[in-house]
Amino acid sequence: MSRMTRSEAHLLLAGIRVLDHLNTRPPTPAEIAELLQMSESEIRLQLALLHDLGAVALVDSAYETHAEIKDATGVETLDEKDGPAISEDLAAFDRMKEEEAEKMANLFDSGEHEVRRQKKISDMDEELKGFRRQRPPNPFGED
Repeated sequence: MSRMTRSEAHLLLAGIRVLDHLNTRPPTPAEIAELLQMSESEIRLQLALLHDLGAVALVDSAYETHAEIKDATGVETLDEKDGPAISEDLAAFDRMKEEEAEKMANLFDSGEHEVRRQKKISDMDEELKGFRRQRPPNPFGED
């Protein structure tokens, strides 16, 4: 079931403890990711796994999620050997997100979005001109 090693879990728990001490409040996944120099999506997946084990509580506030250590002994059930499946999936996900961001940047840099916008406005203008020319039928049948 686990796609996280015991040492990775202990590292994540240590990050939570350090940030809780420094900030005097439970950390957010983004703060943990920054401290551990990992992607936030990877941290969120690992926190979800630890939550399922009962080791971490994820507390949702009005604006963000905070991670609190609940029962750290739950990580002792994890394997000590590395399972590469999650890291490969996350790497593929990160590559996909980077490609999407690059496509969006290219779209705006090339001016193609402006061409599309102008075409849409032109099409709407033509539809509006056609709408103005048509008289609605007389409900009484007289013209």
